[in-house]
Amino acid sequence: MRPMRMLLVLALAALSTGAAQGQVASALVTEGTPLSGSPDYVVSTLSGPAVAGADGWVFNLNATLAGATISLAYGTYDGIAAPDVLEFEHTVGDYEQTSWEGFFGIASDGVAYSPLCTRISDGQTGLDSVWYQDTVVAIEQAPYPHLAGWFWSFGSRPDVTLDGVPYFVGGITDVQGGATDNRGLFYGLDAQPYVLGGMMIGGLVNPVVNGSEAVSFDYRFSAHGTHYLAEVATATGSTTNDNSMVSDGAVVLIDGQPVTEASPVPAAAGGLPGENWDNFDNCGITEDGHWFLTGDTDAATAVDEFVLVDGMVVLREGDLIDGFLINGAIESGAMNEDGDWAVVWDVDSEGANLEVLILNGQIVLMEGMPVDIDGDMQPDLGTSVLDFTGIASVAVADRDAQSRAKVYFTADVDVPAAGFARAGDPIVANEEDGLEEDVPGDPDGRVAIEMGMVLVPEGTVPVFLAAFDATSRGARVELNWRINGQAGVQDFAVQAHQGGQVRDLVVASDGPERFRAEDRPGAGEVIYRLLLDSGAGWVELASKSLTPDLPRGVVLVGAQPNPFNPRTEIFLTLGRDQRVRLTVHDAAGRLVDVVHDGSLTAGEHALPWSGALVASGVYFARLEAEDGVAETKMLLLK
Repeated sequence: MRPMRMLLVLALAALSTGAAQGQVASALVTEGTPLSGSPDYVVSTLSGPAVAGADGWVFNLNATLAGATISLAYGTYDGIAAPDVLEFEHTVGDYEQTSWEGFFGIASDGVAYSPLCTRISDGQTGLDSVWYQDTVVAIEQAPYPHLAGWFWSFGSRPDVTLDGVPYFVGGITDVQGGATDNRGLFYGLDAQPYVLGGMMIGGLVNPVVNGSEAVSFDYRFSAHGTHYLAEVATATGSTTNDNSMVSDGAVVLIDGQPVTEASPVPAAAGGLPGENWDNFDNCGITEDGHWFLTGDTDAATAVDEFVLVDGMVVLREGDLIDGFLINGAIESGAMNEDGDWAVVWDVDSEGANLEVLILNGQIVLMEGMPVDIDGDMQPDLGTSVLDFTGIASVAVADRDAQSRAKVYFTADVDVPAAGFARAGDPIVANEEDGLEEDVPGDPDGRVAIEMGMVLVPEGTVPVFLAAFDATSRGARVELNWRINGQAGVQDFAVQAHQGGQVRDLVVASDGPERFRAEDRPGAGEVIYRLLLDSGAGWVELASKSLTPDLPRGVVLVGAQPNPFNPRTEIFLTLGRDQRVRLTVHDAAGRLVDVVHDGSLTAGEHALPWSGALVASGVYFARLEAEDGVAETKMLLLK
């Protein structure tokens, strides 16, 4: 356990510089306390949260009731009804449910969960299962419905669509009660196999491996089950580097290349030279097909962990975020239907590793920060985040009516042992309560208590980036990007960094969710930074670097507008810095004006000329430069 005094100093320093944004995190359920709405239940342990739409939420708990421990789901389906026990272990028919595993899901009116069961008729215990409310979807030793003579060997990691369709990873065997022979991803109350060992996946040469490694626990369906994203293993003949990301029956492609271990990370995705995919972790997918993935590559360990959104690396280990250096592995991650994503990651702060909660590329909470434990939405004196807990510790709700994406998570919170109370029940720091020991080195008597919490960000980044491209077209660079969400040109800024100078570019819209900017940078490398106004400050969404492919020699592009009255601009392009003379002549070849006579840098230039003092007619712009001569015709109409 880290010394809390040092963590608190570092976190407060971060707050003072504006590095972390967001409202205070507020406790919804607390270890060692009675449940609001069901005070006979006293919370003993917590596991991950789950969300339903914008306002439904639930935490998986173990609680004591009359001296016995029971697993249950505590929360609210719609955010309107007061939080209460939504589901709990009980007896249904011939099965007595016992302890739940930590992964589960919530729909608009039901909970999917995975208890161990005892079969009452013969006393068989420890049967792994998946349930939706009172309906058993799969249970160990029961017949597998889609293959005669086969039986379920396990069911695990269940979730459920918003409209109540459960899905899960399960195993099957041809010997009742035997070990897993095959494994798959199953959907619906009838457990249709969406992925199963032996299946062929579009775009992959080999079938899904037939066995217990066929599909991992890293998978997700969209809110109504239209799409799924999952990590599967194929029968390559090797037990390593055989995993791929699959969506809707086909391998995921980026720039035409499969997202498969040991395959290249395309430059279009933000891949480094020679970088290959190595393994995959958290993922998510929306109804409209946008997706999210975390994992790492075979690049150097200081830069290999990544967050990928819609096929683009938006954050990776070694990046700076709000002034902190990201390092280590992502511990948990999730994405909602609006494309908002959150991860728990580590950052380096003056040599100390701090866990942080990141929402859409911005730190919203970090270890050492105070939290609200009494429900008044104000930080409570003497409290601080000690640790984010669990491998499924984060869930992001859909946008609510105020366009806020609430983040639910579990964390250990450091509190004063003396006088800490919730719902009128004092907390006593001892082993009987199941609480952790006092924080070492703190003479004040403190205790670490696990809490299920919610954080409502002050300014949620309103979009996520689908693509950001910078293309050199001679002396001109075109920048284009696509987003998922509501934003206008005023929400974006594009900066061009070149030769120690920064230029702000003009942003324009090409239609809903499509934007562009243009630059004429001249010679040398330029870095383009795409920024978004999050409501709590500017957030960098992406950056691109390139060296413009400038044309050789000189080009007199022409005048714009043309015809004109009385002003126009004459565009020319130079392949290198040089001295030029630009003049205007009438139709008889007589000199009318000298527009420019001197040095110009490489790149494209727009030089203005006014015909206010001459008559209507045809004129010629003549360019004389060290690398060549060119001429273009202009028409003045008065």
